[in-house]
Amino acid sequence: MKIFVTGVGGQLGHDVMNELAKRGYEGVGSDIAPAYSGVQDGTAVTTMPYVQLDITDEDAVRKVLNEVHPDAIVHCAAWTAVDLAEDPDKKAKVHAINVDGTQYIANMAKELDAKMVYLSTDYVFNGQGTEPWEPDCRDYQPLNVYGQTKLEGELAVSRTLTKYFIVRIAWVFGKNGHNFIKTMLKVGKTHPSVRVVNDQVGTPTYTFDLARLLIDMLETDRYGYYHATNEGGYISWYDFTKEIYRQAGYKTEVIPVTTAEYGLSKAARPFNSRLDKKKLVENGFKPLPTWQDALARYLKEIDIDEL
Repeated sequence: MKIFVTGVGGQLGHDVMNELAKRGYEGVGSDIAPAYSGVQDGTAVTTMPYVQLDITDEDAVRKVLNEVHPDAIVHCAAWTAVDLAEDPDKKAKVHAINVDGTQYIANMAKELDAKMVYLSTDYVFNGQGTEPWEPDCRDYQPLNVYGQTKLEGELAVSRTLTKYFIVRIAWVFGKNGHNFIKTMLKVGKTHPSVRVVNDQVGTPTYTFDLARLLIDMLETDRYGYYHATNEGGYISWYDFTKEIYRQAGYKTEVIPVTTAEYGLSKAARPFNSRLDKKKLVENGFKPLPTWQDALARYLKEIDIDEL
């Protein structure tokens, strides 16, 4: 099976390429940079085939995918800067990447009869209440531009294809790129205390673990909508930070605050990011390990002193 992966310069695309190599699949990576621009960590992603691709260029998408002719596509590329997406002068670009680019990829997946994995987000929901969101729930009410464009990307895939996996994730962290854990470690190293919101609840997702699940999915025809985060229970960002510092051996004080008290974000954030993942087990997929275990493994992977 030949698998084309977009966004390999990001956290998830990096790990997907390495997971493909572990299983002996032929992976072809792509991103907007002329050459692979991610962390040079000696893993397979740095030596596997790479193609420069701007997914907002429909002709380029058609040309590249016709040349590669993959059996499956894992679409990781996206605009993910949530606050920046709210800027009026950025909205057109966000839409071009998250909606138009996804449509172009989906069109080619249909033409090539290729399976497609589309990564989405808890932000497609309104984040109210306390009940976990079901994967097949269609009560969409995105709170911000990012969520709205990711929802439109979902619809582009589901309306174009039948052989698709739409996988919603949340609170993502991986070795290749910036994330909440790295930010908190940097801040905790230089400040005696940090303020972290305690009224937004969800579960982290380690890209190393998620990559395994995505390839598991591609090895089947159990298509549809899924939610995939690490197990280990629902937590707030405050809870997560407390555990990050505990495992890292930091003594930094963590002060819980409400989202209103924190007050720095341009984009509205969902309070309820709980995602129900039982559909994974119902369809024969192995759930991700606990987030506590994922955090422990992640902290061993990164060099805290160099952050």
